Amino acid sequence: MSESQLVQIIRRLEAMKRDQTGKRQKRTFEQFGIPVCEVTYTGEDDNFIFVRFRPQERFRFDDIDLVAIEVYDCLYDLQHTF
Repeated sequence: MSESQLVQIIRRLEAMKRDQTGKRQKRTFEQFGIPVCEVTYTGEDDNFIFVRFRPQERFRFDDIDLVAIEVYDCLYDLQHTF
């Protein structure tokens, strides 16, 4: 049985929080090689900045679960568009 896509997203977000190499960690999430959103973790205020590329939207979250759901929704929307 394969691992849930939501679990994979949460693991990537948790890795961003654990990484101590800089104050900001940035990850781009893609579906079919197409970038759909970007998440930046800011360690100084423990927040995630979520940017959806189409339509252009930007949100700030202090809860890892909420940003994971937004990333999942972006990936799901593109996957089920075609």
